[in-house]
Amino acid sequence: MDRNSKLREVLDDPRAVAIIEEYMPGFVEEKAAMMGPVMGMKIGKLLKFPQVSLPKDAVEEILEKIDALDK
Repeated sequence: MDRNSKLREVLDDPRAVAIIEEYMPGFVEEKAAMMGPVMGMKIGKLLKFPQVSLPKDAVEEILEKIDALDK
C-alpha cells in the first residue's frame, strides 16, 4: 500500500480508510456512491484534485502515512 495504490485498494484497507477519515471525517461514507468513476485512479493523484479541497501539506501527510503502512 502506497501513494500509487488505486483508490479501490485503499478503500479495501481499513488502516488507509482511517487515515483518510482522520483528515476528512465522513468522506468515505458520504462520497462512496460518487467514487465509482475514480476507483481505478491512484490515490496520490486523486487527492491532489482541487475538488478534494485539502491543503497541500495535508495531502502530503496523508500520502506519507499511507506509504508507511506496509513498511
